[in-house]
This record gives sequence, structure tokens and C-alpha cells, in this order.
Amino acid sequence: MSTAGPGVRVKRLLLALPLLLCSAVQQPRDAEKDTTSILQANYIYNIAKLVEWKDEGMRQGNFIIGVIGGANLYQELIKQYSTRAIGKQPIEVRKLPRSADAERCHILFVGKSELSLLPEVYKRMQGKPTMVVTEYTGALEDGAVVNFVKVDNLLKYEISLSNAKSHGLVVGLTLKNLAHRVVE
Repeated sequence: MSTAGPGVRVKRLLLALPLLLCSAVQQPRDAEKDTTSILQANYIYNIAKLVEWKDEGMRQGNFIIGVIGGANLYQELIKQYSTRAIGKQPIEVRKLPRSADAERCHILFVGKSELSLLPEVYKRMQGKPTMVVTEYTGALEDGAVVNFVKVDNLLKYEISLSNAKSHGLVVGLTLKNLAHRVVE
């Protein structure tokens, strides 16, 4: 049994309280990932504004951005862009389950944590009006329309015009001119 009086116990509690509060606070996300997610969300939004979907059905209802993996990106898209629109279509951001069976969406981002799903995603999205966006070396050759790359420690994007065309997407000149790399 403790021989310390109530005043000493209160002082100990007051001294320990900041430590308890600090340990209870959720750890902040990695700063680099946050910056990358903010930039990726910004790119996705602006890319969407500079692409035309030929499929008439894609011009009705909500403009859907699906995210597989990329939890920080999903949060940024929700925070920054879920109240905006692409043309007259309100943006709807969906966190999709870890599955190659992605639902209908205008843009489908597959994070590098889900690379194993991509061969099946590419197969299922073939010929559908969905822009597949990724973040790994060689993605355009595999079937992605847009791929995020780091160049001199800066986030940039590359784009495949033939992949865009096969998905019924028309890429605007501004988008081509701003890309780090354009593959015909």
C-alpha cells in the first residue's frame, strides 16, 4: 500500500497526464506520403478535367473515382474533391475492396500496395471506359493510361495515348503537354 498522501498522488497524475495524452494521440501519417497523396489527388482531379469520355453513359450520373489501396489518397480525394464536379457530374469517391473485380468508374486508381491485382484489373478493364491510374515503373506498357512517377524527387505523371484510346478516352492537348512522358 502506498504511503504517499493524496496531494503527491495528484501531482504524479498531473505529471503523467501529458505522457498519457501523447501516447493516446494517433501517430501522424508519414509526411512524404501525405505530400504524395495530396499531389496525386490534385493530378487526378485536373487530369479528369482534361479528358473526354466518348461513352455517352459515362457522361451521366456521378463522376466516379475508385481507389484500390492508397488509403491516404482516398482520404485526400474525399477531403479536397468530393464536393466538386467534373463538368456537370458531381464527384463520387469510392474506396473499393482489394479485388480485381472493380465496379464501373471513370477513374480507377490502383496503389503500389496492390500490384498483384493489376494483371487481372487490366484484363477486366480492357475496352471499358475506365482510366486506370497506377504508380509503378512499366505501368504504361502493362496497360495503365496514367502512371505517377518520381523525377528528381518530384511527383509527375506519364500517359499512354494508345491505352487511353482503347478505353474510349480523348486526351486533351494540355494534358499531353504537361506530362513528363507521353507514349503514343
